[in-house]
Amino acid sequence: MRSLIPINVMMKNQKFLKHNLLILLSFTFVAFTQAQVKLSTDFTSENDKKLPIHNVWNTANRISPKSGSNIRTGLKMNIVRMIGGINKKVNGENAKDLDFDPCLYDSINNKYVYRWDPLIERLNKVVNSQTEILQIALDQPPWAFQHGYTFIPKGTRDNINFREDERISIYGNSLPPADKQAYHDFIKALMTKLVETYGEEKVLSWRFRVGSEIETPDHWFGTKQDFIEHFANTESAVRAILPNAKVGLHTRNPGFLYKNGTILNYKGEPYASFIDDLIEYNDANNIKCDFWGLSDYIIIDNSALRDINGKYTKNFEPLINNPKWNPETTIDIMEYSTVTTMKGADGKGYITCETSHREIVELIFSNTFYKNKDKGLEFIYRWGNRTGSEDPDAIKELNTMIDLVRYETSISGNPNTSTNELDAIFAKNDTKDEYDVLIYNYNSNSINYRNAETVEVAFTTDLPVSTTLYYRSKAYGKEHNKLQNFLIDNANYVMSGFDSKGDPDRTLTEAGYTAYQNYENPNPSVFTEWKTITTKARNDGKSGSEVNISTEIGSFAFEKFEFRPEANFLEAITPATYVWSTTDDFSAWSAVKNGMTINTENDKLTIDFSSNVSWPMLAVTDVNINANLYSTLRIVVKNSTDKPDLQMAPNAPGSSFVSGRKKETVPNDNQWHTLDFDLTNWGLWTGTINEFKFYNNFSSGSIVFDKIEFIPNNLMTHSITLSKEGQGLLNYGSGTALNGQELSLIAVANEGWTFEGWEGDITSTDNPLAITVTSDLNIKAIFSNGQLSVDKNSLQKITVFPNPSNNGVFQIKNQTLQSWKVFSITGKKMMEGKGNTIDISAYAKGIYILKINNAFVKLLY
Repeated sequence: MRSLIPINVMMKNQKFLKHNLLILLSFTFVAFTQAQVKLSTDFTSENDKKLPIHNVWNTANRISPKSGSNIRTGLKMNIVRMIGGINKKVNGENAKDLDFDPCLYDSINNKYVYRWDPLIERLNKVVNSQTEILQIALDQPPWAFQHGYTFIPKGTRDNINFREDERISIYGNSLPPADKQAYHDFIKALMTKLVETYGEEKVLSWRFRVGSEIETPDHWFGTKQDFIEHFANTESAVRAILPNAKVGLHTRNPGFLYKNGTILNYKGEPYASFIDDLIEYNDANNIKCDFWGLSDYIIIDNSALRDINGKYTKNFEPLINNPKWNPETTIDIMEYSTVTTMKGADGKGYITCETSHREIVELIFSNTFYKNKDKGLEFIYRWGNRTGSEDPDAIKELNTMIDLVRYETSISGNPNTSTNELDAIFAKNDTKDEYDVLIYNYNSNSINYRNAETVEVAFTTDLPVSTTLYYRSKAYGKEHNKLQNFLIDNANYVMSGFDSKGDPDRTLTEAGYTAYQNYENPNPSVFTEWKTITTKARNDGKSGSEVNISTEIGSFAFEKFEFRPEANFLEAITPATYVWSTTDDFSAWSAVKNGMTINTENDKLTIDFSSNVSWPMLAVTDVNINANLYSTLRIVVKNSTDKPDLQMAPNAPGSSFVSGRKKETVPNDNQWHTLDFDLTNWGLWTGTINEFKFYNNFSSGSIVFDKIEFIPNNLMTHSITLSKEGQGLLNYGSGTALNGQELSLIAVANEGWTFEGWEGDITSTDNPLAITVTSDLNIKAIFSNGQLSVDKNSLQKITVFPNPSNNGVFQIKNQTLQSWKVFSITGKKMMEGKGNTIDISAYAKGIYILKINNAFVKLLY
């Protein structure tokens, strides 16, 4: 990376702050009790080393979207029923919806007519929405391909023709194309149009799925043989245009039999699994199936469906162990939800489970995929995921472990409750000594909450014996679940006929749901402060060391541990220079309007504009620029849009934003230009800049940045030398800083030590210590393991409530009136005062640090 990382950005993003390292009190300790179960791994063993952790839950399903993406940022999209054949309601009855079909049948001229505009219009909205397409389902054929069928009356069968009630299913057209060659030609034309519109590279990044849950009548009224021929016909058509396209299918699970075989297809056959015959046909005819989809809905009250550990044997093993199975085929769960029921009492379908049971179900299912990743298990497409939604807490914590290398878990001992299933996900950053452990307690036998289990967490490392590690943990159980806490005193709001474990939007009365929305969870799951632990000698006499911690974990609960060495909290002080010039740098910039597509490849930031975009914007956020230090914005740019001007503004929009934005000329001659823009005497360029935007009313073309840089007005630098006496942690290492650069130094004492103050060019007991660099500095942090400067018992009496606070007002309990200070998470002093009331409502919501004498308390606003 050619750019220099700004020091104030470091303060925001470095591990020290990323992991909420606030202030460690010197009397932290680790309590060990006798564990019943031991969960362990050996991070030094190549045999225990497995594949990296990936995002199992990275895909959202959408059915024939009309308005682009409405899923939350970071997820990919699987688009279902995208090529027509859908239905609509007319006078309460299902009817054909031909408005969207890209193929119609001209009965006058007796030919198929393609019209791509409806499809491309919908697809453009997805492509331009900044949501990446994972997969397009070629499931419902357009209605034109029913041409040639004769329908016989409902309830009859002649083993040749489909029945009248099969003409329109609840999903649309669920019949195989009557004219297979015409459908083959249509798919070829479709692929040609997609390549022509979006380019071969982009279309090759999409997967094409044939069918949806094909053994279900309303998805497929044809026979097994009909579908095998349909899949082969579609696959060959796709690959006739794109030989390297990814093509797969979506079946029901192995052994599936629809309604115990009581429902028969038009040839008198029961609807049963197609899997074995498909695998054998593909093998015999050299048809490559790149991916295979299954479905799974876990009804939380159904013990058989809850048996996650048995799912591999029931659902995946029959595919993988088939002697004709292609081992290069990946396996996804393409429809999934953890639910209380598939048929809610309100008639609106399934209701998701929202208690802590769901957290652990989805966590253990993730681990099933990790344990069998080498066999092809890849993704789970969970329903929901709309804009504004969130992952469950367990999956949020799991997502922080993505790309870490997983190590095999060893389980020994017996749980107190014999049916409890205790397990862990151990992971390591292979380039750093960072260790994450996520343990959980599940029970497929019963969803009743039992007594907590005592667990020993242990792992071996290459670290020398007596190495100090910093660690923190986050526990989650029913006592942290918002819904379960709400229902303690509000169970009367649950409507009759509904399960109280379900989504409150569906299960509570209107008044109850309003109360729930306004309810503040009194006990959210949060990380502990960082503590220290010392590695011990391994029991097997080998080199390296071992870490052991004992904890308790309740029913349907998890606990996440993070272990970090001192070096991971330490960042060298560097001049606060802001430069974006590489692919990695430019990934920090994002589009904030539809109609724009961004590409950051080849160390360039390219923005393409479509004709329907209005005032496109490009923004970088989460910066922390001191405006006083910078006087020039330099860009290296090539403009091939239809306009020669570029507008810019810092920080959040408002009346001053509109009137004070900066307008500059960028020649639209498609040539490279290096342009310097003066930032001095600009009313909006003041204080701390948290975001910066480029925008204008471009309607077509592209603009390419080779470099974006804020240049300091004074390039003088000063040397900063930091050292320490005693045992503790500093958030910075020695380095150089710009003249006028602001720093906040934080000292954290190790267990058994206390921070006494700073010596050298600056003498102070402030912690954090705010400095403005105007000369070379030599500063030493002093730690002592003697008498604590603050009595431990008095520190324990400091109570701040409510914490978290919804309105930013806190009360100090059991304290005489005294002075206090409030610092931001970056160590900047925000305010100070005296008394028992602290009001930080004027500041942004987030984490703050309260200092009273030498005691520190985390404030959650």
